[in-house]
Amino acid sequence: MVNVRNIAASLAFTSLLGGVAAHPGESREQIQREVSAHQAAQPLGRRAISACASSPNAAALKARSVARRAATAEALRRKRALTEHPLKSKRDAAGFAKWSVVDHDSTSVGYDLTTPLDTIFSSNSTCTLVPETTIGPYWVGGELIKADVTGGQAGVPLHLDLQFLDLNSCEPVPVNTLIDIWACNSTGIYSGVSAQGQGGLNSTHGRGIQSTDADGVVEFDTTFPGHYTGRTPHIHVMSTSGATILPNSTYVSTSGKPSHIGQLFFDQDLILETKALAPYASNSQGLTLNSADGIGIGEATVSYDPFVDYVRLGSDLNDGLLAWITVFVDTTADQSSNRQEAAHYYEDGGVANGNGGRPPGGPGGPAVPRVPRRSR
Repeated sequence: MVNVRNIAASLAFTSLLGGVAAHPGESREQIQREVSAHQAAQPLGRRAISACASSPNAAALKARSVARRAATAEALRRKRALTEHPLKSKRDAAGFAKWSVVDHDSTSVGYDLTTPLDTIFSSNSTCTLVPETTIGPYWVGGELIKADVTGGQAGVPLHLDLQFLDLNSCEPVPVNTLIDIWACNSTGIYSGVSAQGQGGLNSTHGRGIQSTDADGVVEFDTTFPGHYTGRTPHIHVMSTSGATILPNSTYVSTSGKPSHIGQLFFDQDLILETKALAPYASNSQGLTLNSADGIGIGEATVSYDPFVDYVRLGSDLNDGLLAWITVFVDTTADQSSNRQEAAHYYEDGGVANGNGGRPPGGPGGPAVPRVPRRSR
């Protein structure tokens, strides 16, 4: 959904990678190349998204997005018996249009039960994406096409509404574009990888795939991510078109064309409030603020807003969140050379690759054959 009023002020970059201490295997040189790529792409992205704001289909797409988000919020609230409580938005209109150099303006504002839904759900952080030089070491192939990726983990419920638009045409990306997401759990642990301190090769929480619909939308149920040393909470995202989907609800991880590899971010005040709750409070790893994250969130300007919009579904944060963002993808890009598996999950469990998923200097796993694996 394109917010035509705020499009110039809300251009965001989700294709930002972690700092030098972000993940094992990411180097300062890689980070510098990625920052340079973002800086070079900013003018092109600004012009392209501004053009999309005036496209003929923008108003209809926006109306459908507002209706979808409103219906999702009400369904979630009914499921959790929260309909007698007002929704709370992440920020007011003025806060949406600008944010400080150091920290995001995330003043919460309360809505009562008579507030028009289009007032609550029409705001939209938008983003343009640029090629990246690394996927990071914790992507796992062989994951299931599924909407619920909580994996039994405790934490603040988070429903994600992600919309993907083609930067070149202003239209939704092709139907059945696959969207991978992966993130750590509430205490900073990634599933599916063999690195010391992580969840292990046979764990699966926080990972999953969905296919985009005619509006370029996917939705996931997950938990708000925790943090680990050197990184602020974030969710990894990858889009792939033309992939071979297997009968067991996975896809061939070497097939198709990945056009975007990026990350989603959250307001600092929301992170701090979540950090005070169980089980997040038990995380002994140091919390890195947005302003200190190696990707340089603190240096963003009024023109670039890399944070998702969200509403609180009830009066208590543990009642859950609905978050949304529109992702502009350059569908002509091909990031196949940057798509590297840390591990792959097969019929009889996970197998590590030699190119990631381990501490620096640790032994790599065996090369993995491409075989199907069971549903789980």
